[in-house]
Amino acid sequence: MKTTFPFVLVLLLASLPAPAAESAPWRPLFNGRDLAGWKIVGAAPKAAAYVADGALTGHMVRGTPEHTFFCTEESFGDFILELECFQTGGFNTGILFRCVETPANASVRLHGYQVKIDPSPTRRWTGGIFDDYGRNWLWLRTLDGDDRARGAYRFNEWARFRIEAVGRSLKVWVNGVPTAHLLHDKYTRGPIALKIHSFPAKGDAAQEQNLIRFRNVRILTADLARHALPMDLPAREADPTQKILPKP
Repeated sequence: MKTTFPFVLVLLLASLPAPAAESAPWRPLFNGRDLAGWKIVGAAPKAAAYVADGALTGHMVRGTPEHTFFCTEESFGDFILELECFQTGGFNTGILFRCVETPANASVRLHGYQVKIDPSPTRRWTGGIFDDYGRNWLWLRTLDGDDRARGAYRFNEWARFRIEAVGRSLKVWVNGVPTAHLLHDKYTRGPIALKIHSFPAKGDAAQEQNLIRFRNVRILTADLARHALPMDLPAREADPTQKILPKP
């Protein structure tokens, strides 16, 4: 039987190795060695913020009047961010993005959206989003009633965070689990910051031993639609039932 040319061509193509899947053009924001590309932001005296064992590492220090931040020198508008975090003890921290600098008389040096890393083993709202402006804050999207999201984060383990901020759509995953899909437009562009909480002078000294560590910090800023992940959480505006805490 005579073999046709198209059939032979199909066989040849089938024998070729499959092309490698297109990889996203990730850019590292942290080199794992030093603070190149980062600055430490906060009023003096600051919390402890340094690089150790390939991670941005911090802990609270008694007598620090404001939050201290690892802050990128570069600003970002739309982006996809991924990083890993390890929290020990009851460490109150979070990932801020689209930050803005504040007036000298403000209670903290940066405001912005914050993805919460929750120290509470009962509330478990890690991956929720609130508006962080110092001594006061406003939850924009909590994890209340979402047991799948509340169970995504585990203490004393490295946790993977993914934040997709495109326009007013803000999406968060923790360990691959969707935790928030917020529609909001208060903040549009600014640096990314990692928070070390303020700590009163009379605080429990033992809490100074609790560490927060961040590593494998990387970002995408181009062709975001191609690399965005599907999410089954519906997009929602800010929760209207939430109030500013504590009350001004």
